Amino acid sequence: MVPMVLSLHYVNRSVDAVLERARCNQILNALPDEALHRILAGTTVRDLPRGRRLYREDGPVEALYFPVHGVVAILTRANESGETVMATVGNEGAVGVSVAMGVPRAFGRDLVQVPGQAIVIGAKRFEELLQHEQQLSLVMHRYLYAFVREILQACTCNRLHTTEERCARWLLVAHDRAGTDQFALTQNLLAEMLGTRRAKINLALAMFRRVGAVQYVYRRITVLDRKLLESFSCPCYGLIRQAHEIVKL
Repeated sequence: MVPMVLSLHYVNRSVDAVLERARCNQILNALPDEALHRILAGTTVRDLPRGRRLYREDGPVEALYFPVHGVVAILTRANESGETVMATVGNEGAVGVSVAMGVPRAFGRDLVQVPGQAIVIGAKRFEELLQHEQQLSLVMHRYLYAFVREILQACTCNRLHTTEERCARWLLVAHDRAGTDQFALTQNLLAEMLGTRRAKINLALAMFRRVGAVQYVYRRITVLDRKLLESFSCPCYGLIRQAHEIVKL
């Protein structure tokens, strides 16, 4: 078995600090205190530096990551010409959820896009937890529904809506999941995620910047006026957010 690429920095935290961090993740926050205490026993909080690879495509999943802030992109390859971002995961969910389906293999190549931190649980232990923690099993099944629903909605969005609408939708989702108003982002990466040319992304960002919705300086986006940015988005953003609300017990 090829080892998972993990040279992440461990962060020493007290039990209370780990619990506080865990509450920043929507899946973990949906659990009662008693269940969450049991689940967090023996877990770690790890830094997720930008560009870190968590899994290779179709590689083994040896641990699950529950981001408390930051964003991880899941990339898939159709041919030798390049990769496409299939989905992103932040504090609304978890990375490595194929374990909950009984298939501990990565959906794609998982890269940290916006740096942050995550609660990390070993895959073997997580499988055992699913057998004994009914509430965790329920929340994970609800998250899997939301995850698939988001991917399907994004496919529809990419086909039917304008670059400006899709760009605003993605920035709003990233803003929700990054846990901060400012996050790292390149135009090339955004173009890859939306399946369009960089020139179109440049025009969309220029318009958002001109009206005061965002600021874009040297590969960093700052959301200045969220309500204004929402006015440019298609309805898909609201549908995606609504799908993830079902995760809450």
